[in-house]
This record gives sequence, structure tokens and C-alpha cells, in this order.
Amino acid sequence: MKSIDNNETKKPLLRFGVIADVQYADNDDKQAWYNPTKTRFYRNSLKQVRKAFEYWESFGRSNDDVNDNNDDNVNDHCPISFILQLGDIIDALSKTKCSHSAIDRTLNCFLDNTKMPTFHTVGNHELYNFNRTELCHLFDKYLFHHNVHENLNILHPKEMNDSKTLFYRFKPRPGIKFISLDTYDISVLGYDRNHPKYQIAANILRSYHHCDDLNVWDSDKNLKNDMDKRFQSSNGGLSFEQLQWLDNELIESDLLNEMVIVFGHVGLHPKSCGWDSILWNYDQVIDCFNQHNSVIAYFNGHAHNSGYTYDNNIHYIVLHGIIETPPDNEAFTTVTIYNDHMLIDGMGVEQKILATYHKQFDFEQNNHSIHRMSISSNIDEMDIPTSNTIKIQV
Repeated sequence: MKSIDNNETKKPLLRFGVIADVQYADNDDKQAWYNPTKTRFYRNSLKQVRKAFEYWESFGRSNDDVNDNNDDNVNDHCPISFILQLGDIIDALSKTKCSHSAIDRTLNCFLDNTKMPTFHTVGNHELYNFNRTELCHLFDKYLFHHNVHENLNILHPKEMNDSKTLFYRFKPRPGIKFISLDTYDISVLGYDRNHPKYQIAANILRSYHHCDDLNVWDSDKNLKNDMDKRFQSSNGGLSFEQLQWLDNELIESDLLNEMVIVFGHVGLHPKSCGWDSILWNYDQVIDCFNQHNSVIAYFNGHAHNSGYTYDNNIHYIVLHGIIETPPDNEAFTTVTIYNDHMLIDGMGVEQKILATYHKQFDFEQNNHSIHRMSISSNIDEMDIPTSNTIKIQV
């Protein structure tokens, strides 16, 4: 990790915004049950989103429209292309009031910014309010409203069991791929209790908590070992088929010399956030990353505290979360990609990082080269094998 050099003059290749844990609810402010020193500002969270978009919109204004006291980087002719929303867009409290009203109001807040589409990843709080089919429909409808499926080369894997997945990838420009992970693919959230993935998750939680109590599963009451604290129902795991899909996407990017940025809700690296916010089979995902030269970064929320670590050429960045950010502060991040580094410019409580790359990527390839690669179509049409188990290493 390096400090930011404000005299950076290289031309940016791509710029995007990142935001996490909005957790909107039509509810009065409330002390956080997990930390009495924190307050959850439910109604203010959408004001924080609007504040972030007002800042991001400034990157697209002409020089005449920008105030003299703005950063020089605002006028480098590289507007914000899109936003990554790292999950928990609404709060569990919305279920007791009106889930559809809350998510409509929140998504409309993002829809107001038509020039900057938002790519959503699923969090536990969405799954407290909706099942997975409903969420797929809501997020897909949002992206179709922005008409970005074709422009940004969005691809879901081949539909499994006649339903769309909540993990996908997109390519905003040649040489750069983004992958959204579903960190609740194996989970007791969002599934019917008879679903095989619910059963796998329930067996995992039962083996660590030694009971069948959903309330106990949502705590670390019976988890004495720090590493075991990740086995709570508010976390989840990646299925075998999603891991296979991820590996295939990274194989493609290795061959194309693409840069890959991955994002999801739950943390992956124990040095970036606490064990209570880590994916159940985090080690399998990290092992997959480490087998490929294309991955440079993973972004997540969920921990409600900023975090960062650099391991095996990969930057792991955790965002603080809007829900606990006071009205007089901010919590959003702007990321600018250059030829040899990525500038992570956090505002307010978020961190500022200059993240260098471990290799040189090919940002000059044209779109036709991607379609000429035979591996691309083969992976898109691949039947991904399934498995009833996931490996858990402790």
C-alpha cells in the first residue's frame, strides 16, 4: 500500500464509484445492537447515496461547470462509468414495514443517476426481505432499465435449474473484467428449507453450533475459536458450480491478459476484516485467485469497518458502510484505473490507497480480439458440474 501522489499526471483508463451497506429503512435512528458506540442512521442513508452521486457527477462536468476549489483530477476527462453497490441495499427492518416499498425507493435513488448504472451484489439483508428469484428479477430489471447489458458485455453463467444466478461478470472496456460473486450461494437465507443449498448450509451451521436454532446460528454464542466465528447465518459460502464458473472466467482472462476486479458482500481475507465477516470457504476462493495472474483486487462491505490487506499480488479492500455514517460525514469511494496502478480515493471515513499491479496488462486490445478467442464461447456455453458438498478448512 502506498500513499496517494496528488501530482499523478498519467491518463486514467477507467473510473468507477463504490458504495456499501446502505441498509435503508423507514425507521428512526437506532443504536447498533452489535456495538453500542455506533448508531444506525436508517433514513439518512439515501441522503448519503445522493451525496455520493453529486460528487461523482462532478467528474462529468465541463471545466466551466466545476468549482475552482475541486480536485484537479475532476477535470481529467474521465467521468464515472458505473457504480459498484456491495450489498445490503435495504435493512432487515424493512420486512416488518414494507420490503417492496423500501427497495423500490432505494433502487429509484440509484435510477435517478441515469448516466451511471449501478451493479449490485447480494447481501444478507436483501435475503432477509426477498427470495433469490425476486432479487434476480429486481436487479435484472434495474440493469435493463439502464440498457447496459449489451454495452458493458454483461454475462450471467448458463442458467442453472431454470433460474438466473446472482453472480455474473461484465467488461466495461477491453482489457478489464469485473466479476460479482454471490457470497450467499450456500446459505440458509433466500432459499426454501427443502432446497439442497439450504440443507448444505444448515448442516454446516449445525455442526458448529450443535443445535437447530436459527437465532443461535445468527450469533457467535457457541463459537469459541476466532476462525469459527465466520460460521454464522449472516455469512455464507460459494457453491462448487460458482467456484468452477469463477475459475473458468479467470482462465479466460489469463489468456486474454485482462485485468480482473472481483466484488462481493462478504469478506475473503482475514487480515482485511474480522472473522465474523469472512466467507465460510474463503480459502477456496483465495486459492482460486492465487492460481491466476489476472486478479488484482477484491472489494467487499459487510464488516462495517474500512479494511485493507495485500496478499499474493491481490489487494483486498473493505468499505466502511453508509448505515453507520453520521449525516455530517461521508462513506464512499472513487476508483481510477491507470496503466500501472489503481487509485482508491475514499471520502470521509473511507481510506485512500494507491494500489500497484504485479504485472503489465493489455489495455489496448480491441473488442474483436475477445470474440475471436474460441475459449470465450466455450466457457459461456459450458455445462457446469454440481456438487452436494463444499470443502470447509479450519
